[in-house]
Amino acid sequence: MIGVLYVHFWDGAPVTEHVRVTLFLVVSGFLITHILTTAKERGGNIVVRNFYIRRSLRLFPALIICFAIAWVFDADGFRSSVVWHMLSASNIYFAIQKQFTPWVVAQLWSLNVLEQFYLVWPLVILYFTSKTIHVFVLVGLFALFFVHANANELGINGWWLSLFLAFDPILTGVLAYLLQRHKVVLEVMTSRISIVSAIAVLMSPFVLWDAFGHSHSYRICSQMALAIIVVGAFKGYRGTVGWLLQSSPARFIAMISYGVYVYHLLAWYLVVQIYPALFVKGPLTFFVLSALTIVFATVSWYLIEEPVSRLKKLFPVRSARSPDHVISQIA
Repeated sequence: MIGVLYVHFWDGAPVTEHVRVTLFLVVSGFLITHILTTAKERGGNIVVRNFYIRRSLRLFPALIICFAIAWVFDADGFRSSVVWHMLSASNIYFAIQKQFTPWVVAQLWSLNVLEQFYLVWPLVILYFTSKTIHVFVLVGLFALFFVHANANELGINGWWLSLFLAFDPILTGVLAYLLQRHKVVLEVMTSRISIVSAIAVLMSPFVLWDAFGHSHSYRICSQMALAIIVVGAFKGYRGTVGWLLQSSPARFIAMISYGVYVYHLLAWYLVVQIYPALFVKGPLTFFVLSALTIVFATVSWYLIEEPVSRLKKLFPVRSARSPDHVISQIA
């Protein structure tokens, strides 16, 4: 979340550009696979319908608020493309237009990639064996790596490459979860040398050359490094890092981070209508807009998102009912 605010409000082209979005997608792939796999292995059956309902209850309240406000003010011409955004296809719309317009919802492209992944992945977990799932993930990763590395030769436009064919960080998160389930692999992935190596990879553009941080090579290497860090966090860090991640401020920021992600560009649009000077990126814009967005996201969480999210308990992912009944419910 902090990385997104920094890039959008302060520095539009940081050296480690790929890290912020890649981390979001790696974490998402890791956690969704953990949730579905755990539910499947505990017995009963995965109710796919309930999975989608739970995701909707978590994701849609903030989006509906964002879309409603953007519609009322027709922020950056939002009304002309509202259907695309409501269908979670903002990334496809931006790729077709070859520009982030309306920019007030430009951040949704990465969320759309994740939502499109959600359409397929629960069915894969439900209907295929663990070995087959491993094969799917490896084949998918190799295919996407090949496409990213040879986009020019394949004639794939950069917009489609970055906004639609961006599933490899998600699959990296999935693979990280599958690998860490093996004790020996977990010990290697969470060893001190692995963590230090991962951090070194992430910091490498500062040592090598700035342009490396914007390359496809760094994009691929950074998602592998972030997978190591995510596995370490899943197991649990100790010392100062563990204390910081488990502190009340960190938990609070994590709780409202989705709202901050959804609202921050719209908040920027509304503020600059009154204070145009804040449209210029820099420290002042970063601190003022970050503070305002956090306040708005906090209000949204306690008044709307959290009450709606409580309804998830009515839709458990795992059911003890018969497979035939579950399949009929999915249909």
